[in-house]
Amino acid sequence: MPNQDVDIKALAEAFEAFNRTTQTMEESYRRLETRLQELDRELETRNRELALTSDYLNSIMESMSDGVIAVDTGERITTFNGAASQVLGFQAGDVVGSYFRDVFGREFSARDGRALLDLRAQDGHTVQVIERDSPLFGRNGVRIGAVKVFQDQTELEALRSKMRQQDRLAAIGEMAATVAHEIRNPLGGIRGFASLLARDLNDDDPRRRLVDKIQIGARELERVVSELLEYTRPLQLQVRTVSCAELVDGTLGYVELGNHPVQIRNGIPKNLQALVDPEKIRQVFLNIILNAVQSIDGPGEVHITAEPRNALIAIAFKDTGCGMSSEQLSQVFSPFFTTKEKGTGLGLAVASKIVEAHNGSITVESNPGEGSTFYVHLPCAE
Repeated sequence: MPNQDVDIKALAEAFEAFNRTTQTMEESYRRLETRLQELDRELETRNRELALTSDYLNSIMESMSDGVIAVDTGERITTFNGAASQVLGFQAGDVVGSYFRDVFGREFSARDGRALLDLRAQDGHTVQVIERDSPLFGRNGVRIGAVKVFQDQTELEALRSKMRQQDRLAAIGEMAATVAHEIRNPLGGIRGFASLLARDLNDDDPRRRLVDKIQIGARELERVVSELLEYTRPLQLQVRTVSCAELVDGTLGYVELGNHPVQIRNGIPKNLQALVDPEKIRQVFLNIILNAVQSIDGPGEVHITAEPRNALIAIAFKDTGCGMSSEQLSQVFSPFFTTKEKGTGLGLAVASKIVEAHNGSITVESNPGEGSTFYVHLPCAE
């Protein structure tokens, strides 16, 4: 019995110790569970903050106006932002993971860290850029790659070229205005004396033919002077809503075809209306139509159509003439450029100036022997 009592007591103590251990383990488990929940919440917060930071950095990258290309240590592309896609034509998914050399046909690094170089675009043409390279380092200070930031110089060079052209045109304009005024005074005297001579000579007098040539030459010179002044003086527009079809019809009344076998067709819908200065735009249309007619040798056609394009109306003048070379196309709107023996080279230059004053644009497409198509974009009245 005594031994049995001892065993029962020992068993009771062991059971009590077991209960205490179990309770301790339950408390430890609850603390561990609470800690795990805290860690989960902390991890969720950190992941959310990391996602926000990543989105923020991606937004900054995509909002940059400069192109950004990052590579790893093997010059494999890892980052390609939206500006780079816009300039070069590639999408990020097309180039990320590819070697820089395979995509752009050159080494990644720029000479001297910053240089004016070329990058090959998706369509094969080269884009001139100013680029700067910088190394990329990880948190441990080990280099993990490099990043290139570049700026497209195409538009800037075009603006610089346009500014240089504007400066030249301004100088030409000042000179032309001075010359025009100086010419008009003696020209008026020439025309006056020629008229007196013509009045005093009979129609059958052989000298009358010479006087007529003087008058024709004076009128031609007066036209050149007027075009010079028209090109150099500032434009003052009187805009109103006008039917494009009626504008063309009104212009055709000034076109003298004579025996020239050219058919001019006005295919513009009656409901298209533009907000323009009708007198100025008729002058534009007349210059384009006369150029089209003069480019046609023999029977031919000038077809005029129009269609709305967003806030503009695109009016097309398509002819079946001789067409133009690429060199002629590049200069067709330049002042004093002409392919005609008696042309002044100011008609299309004046037309371009008038259209630009309307916040529109004028362009041309042409190939030798295939005719030309002039496009005039004017503000829509609606």
